[in-house]
Amino acid sequence: MSELSREDRSWLDAAVRFATPFAGTTADNPAVAALVVDPHSQTLLARAVTARGGRPHAEAQAIAQAGFEAAGCTLYVTLEPCHHWGRTPPCVDAIIRAGIMRVVIGAADPRSAGDSVSLLESAGIETVVARHAPSLALHAGHILRHTAGRPFVTAVLPVSADGMLGKQGEGRASVEGRVREWLDMIRSRSDAVLVGAATARADDPDLTVALPGLPGRAPLRVVLAGAAGVDRKMNLIGGFSGYRTAVIAETAAPVDAPASVETIRVAGSNGRPDLNAALAALAGRHVQNLLVEPGQRLAAALLEADLIDRFALVTLAQSIGADGVPASADGPIADLLGAAGLVAVARQSLGDADLTLYERPARAD
Repeated sequence: MSELSREDRSWLDAAVRFATPFAGTTADNPAVAALVVDPHSQTLLARAVTARGGRPHAEAQAIAQAGFEAAGCTLYVTLEPCHHWGRTPPCVDAIIRAGIMRVVIGAADPRSAGDSVSLLESAGIETVVARHAPSLALHAGHILRHTAGRPFVTAVLPVSADGMLGKQGEGRASVEGRVREWLDMIRSRSDAVLVGAATARADDPDLTVALPGLPGRAPLRVVLAGAAGVDRKMNLIGGFSGYRTAVIAETAAPVDAPASVETIRVAGSNGRPDLNAALAALAGRHVQNLLVEPGQRLAAALLEADLIDRFALVTLAQSIGADGVPASADGPIADLLGAAGLVAVARQSLGDADLTLYERPARAD
């Protein structure tokens, strides 16, 4: 296998940028991008991303677009092509038939275990498998789902300038403007959005995407039930919305929900679902990227269980004061994140709010 050139990295970067806006629309498959490039002129001949609903795959679409011009070209793809028959033929077969001479892969697919690479090389196609950081980040949910049996978990927590979630008895501090737009964007790229039952009761969230230009972006809405269970008085459960909604509850927890709401029973204790079991159940429903909008208790439990991969801490401009509900019962939330092994990797402004992104060091690049 040859090394990545500067041009290779540039094309893989472009492929990731192309695929990223489609995240959250391609389940039950990952949002893969494929580019067909003339290696002599470095000209893009065709590009495609996994279609809505997961099929057809990006490689087959891009090769079909390029037609006869694909022969002798380089195929850049963010994830290792499939080699198995499913609802569509193997992408490896399409690559070989098209006369592609070189394939550059951004991230290995744990489902293929290198078999796709072996088939391509056996057909005389030069194949490069890169550990391309942007491709690995793009497909982190897919990779975790097939190696750890759970989705990639991003937690988002807006707090006041003095570290409060909101005022006692009044629910969360409201988010508007740039913060709401950013949150909607993150929701739109997630397969599911999860809140705890206490948050569902206190805040009555809709967990939908309100950004203009994103019709049909509707991640699965999930309520994690506690010992008290859930009931139809919660708008997420009893209100008719037309959005897919599910409840994850321990086997004995009370759930009063209409038939339109899926009830997922998992093991647990003291009426609370086991978090690992809850995430495994979502992975079994093709959830690759899970957004959690936690309250104080759920955030602490996920951090203690080492189940948060990325934590977005949004610090709002306003303070709440002594009658506020702290984001953490154990001191500043940033200290809790540090104790859980998460480190700050990026900061940006969202209007008058500040966003700090925390990740595990192994994923910080």
